[in-house]
Amino acid sequence: MSLWNGPVDRVQTTAADAGRARLDMHVHTSYSPDAVVGTDAVVRAWQTRRVLALVCDHDTVRGSEEVYRRIRAVDPDVPFIRAEEISTAEGEVIGAFLTEEIPPGLSAAETVDLIREQGAISIVPHPFCTFRSSAIERRALDEVIGRVDIIEGYNARNVSPEANGTAETYAMTHNKMLSAGSDAHLPFELCRTFVELEPFDGPKDLLAHLREGTIHFRVTNPAVHTVSRAVKAVKRAGLLPGDQQILARLESGMEH
Repeated sequence: MSLWNGPVDRVQTTAADAGRARLDMHVHTSYSPDAVVGTDAVVRAWQTRRVLALVCDHDTVRGSEEVYRRIRAVDPDVPFIRAEEISTAEGEVIGAFLTEEIPPGLSAAETVDLIREQGAISIVPHPFCTFRSSAIERRALDEVIGRVDIIEGYNARNVSPEANGTAETYAMTHNKMLSAGSDAHLPFELCRTFVELEPFDGPKDLLAHLREGTIHFRVTNPAVHTVSRAVKAVKRAGLLPGDQQILARLESGMEH
């Protein structure tokens, strides 16, 4: 399928990894209140680097829908991944391959159950990151772990390496698969961390191949959190439409 066999630029391949998929399993676009990654950049990462992004904006599927409509217009073999990072009452949970958006504010258990009812995949992002108040509460995680599909064990934005290590140990203890994501909010972060795995057509294929995947992980400078907070403040202030141009220039500058 063209999804895995298209041209690859600026990514070195070997006979062993030729034809495998590359998936950054945690990416935000400008549809998130604290991100300035344009959908153009996400589509371009696929076109030029052959790294697909799991776009999971905060409490909206609009970013993922736009990205995958555009990618599939050129390459219809790419699976459509509607995804969202959902703010539950007890911390964040990602749903991937959703059929419809899930509202924020529900309990973690209710949210995971809604993801399962849609035949989608649930991922717990940065579960042991003490730097972020959005991380899921340990009590809630323990409650839903039996129904969760994936634990994010490699989050490039985790300030402390111990957070990733604890997540990996927790996943192994509960026999859960691990994901890796850049958690990109700024353009330069995009697709620096990803999982290389066999091609997949849908959620079942992804789960089947993820356990044997190869993780490519690069830690991001913690200073990005300060920039993200500044971006969120600018957006919250409603500096539009003129300041959309400022954000666009900021994005362009960070790509170079």
